[in-house]
Amino acid sequence: MSENKPKDSPERRSSRRIELITDLKYSVVMPSYQSGIIRDISEGGLCLLLPQDLPDGTILNVEFDLQGDNPEHIKALVRVIWRKTQGDKFLTGVKFLM
Repeated sequence: MSENKPKDSPERRSSRRIELITDLKYSVVMPSYQSGIIRDISEGGLCLLLPQDLPDGTILNVEFDLQGDNPEHIKALVRVIWRKTQGDKFLTGVKFLM
């Protein structure tokens, strides 16, 4: 699989990334959940570590918990916008749709 996010590309995010490592549930359109890990989060999306390679444009339902003073359970719809191989897993960038 080819890497879709060039290493030397300039940063194009409109919002700052905050490290967030927490468990995640996701499904490809229908609620048949798989497990993965969130690597970071921003106002616009997430960086996920997933066991499967999902094509760009794939729509996912995701659920995860935000920790802190006011913990919150998040359910969101996201779209895969980039991915690259990391060992036997896949770093996957997703954009929030709702």
